[in-house]
Amino acid sequence: MKNASTQIIIDIQKKSGITIENVRDIKNLKEEIEASVGVPIGYNTLRRLYGFLPKTVPSNATLTILSKYLGFTSYSHYMNNKLNYDEWYFQIKMLRLQLNENELEENEVLQFNASLENEHNIIAVANHVCFLIEKNMIDSLIVFFNFFDYKKLTDSALTKFAILTTFSFYKLETKTALKIYKALIEFESFRNSGPLCFIDYSHLNGYYIEVIKMINKCNANATDFLFTSLMTFYQKYYSNEEYSDILIDYPKSAVQLYPVLLGRYYGYKILSGGKIDELLENSIKKELKLRKPHLFLIEIIPALILKEEYDFLNSIIEKYYEELFEVDRWSSKSTIANYLIGLASVNIYKGNIKAAKNNLDLVELDKIELAYTDYITLFYFLTKIKLHYYEKDFYEVNENYSKLKELANKIGFHKFITIAKKYIES
Repeated sequence: MKNASTQIIIDIQKKSGITIENVRDIKNLKEEIEASVGVPIGYNTLRRLYGFLPKTVPSNATLTILSKYLGFTSYSHYMNNKLNYDEWYFQIKMLRLQLNENELEENEVLQFNASLENEHNIIAVANHVCFLIEKNMIDSLIVFFNFFDYKKLTDSALTKFAILTTFSFYKLETKTALKIYKALIEFESFRNSGPLCFIDYSHLNGYYIEVIKMINKCNANATDFLFTSLMTFYQKYYSNEEYSDILIDYPKSAVQLYPVLLGRYYGYKILSGGKIDELLENSIKKELKLRKPHLFLIEIIPALILKEEYDFLNSIIEKYYEELFEVDRWSSKSTIANYLIGLASVNIYKGNIKAAKNNLDLVELDKIELAYTDYITLFYFLTKIKLHYYEKDFYEVNENYSKLKELANKIGFHKFITIAKKYIES
């Protein structure tokens, strides 16, 4: 019991992220556990567990509460599955499953869910799903996504899962990949941990637009339909195709929308109209007061760059500069690159060429989240073209235009070529 209770104390710290150093930490942990489990746990009980009072053997009731906080139904359930918390043992368990190549069962997926209380295990779970995808084990994938508890994952863990599993589809023939997508698309857990999480701009003119159509047919909820409508618009806009038949109304549930999705709607409004008017500017300003700017503006700033709405872009960057360059997750390199390019565009417009160069020098293309790499790189080349154009360095203009043209043709985003041409032909 002593060794077991010692391990559960360690696991509690791992999940909570609270390093217990003083009684204030104990109070924070008490609030965290009670908020998660919904039942009280004694303050002195936690003080005894963590050595602030003389230790006693914890009661079964206490161990049950702690086990439920860790995602288990009981203390015995925790004891039977505690090795799931050890990343190495869990990795070995995944490898054994792969060696057997047996069909996945419900109880194994439930163990995966329990293991994800240690968020680092998301890589091992994702790798196992990748194995199932690459082996075309559709029945096992159906079992997995039927019971996969994606809602317990943080945004960061979910994004990692989506990136790894999406790239497994790239290894398959398109026909096979789409067959698997069709079998899984009805599952909310699959949609929200895959195609709705990994926005695949690089394949928006390929298999991903077919996946978008599948999601649209599911018509699971208004949010999914908004997303598919917006992505269909972006596909047509960036490909220089006719998009006038796509009319998207302001979402009724806007307050509940994830900031990036609502920002994508405003990106659509900017790109689909003429010059931005005061009404649209005021709407965006109003939304900015209610949401995290570094998430809400992810699609708005690129739209303002393409439409060359530099005055409004400048006002946004000046007001929200500190929030835009907020670093709160492992994938922040993508948003920071996005906003550095926006800042460089403003500085070029102002004639601050040196400042614009400094902005672009800070962009780390090799560290951008894979879903956005090609997309952001096109904006980077376009901004370099503008910068060198105003420097009258036409050799560099042509060099960057060649790079932009090659990438734009590769992913079918011909709009960038159209915009860049005016700096070549001037």
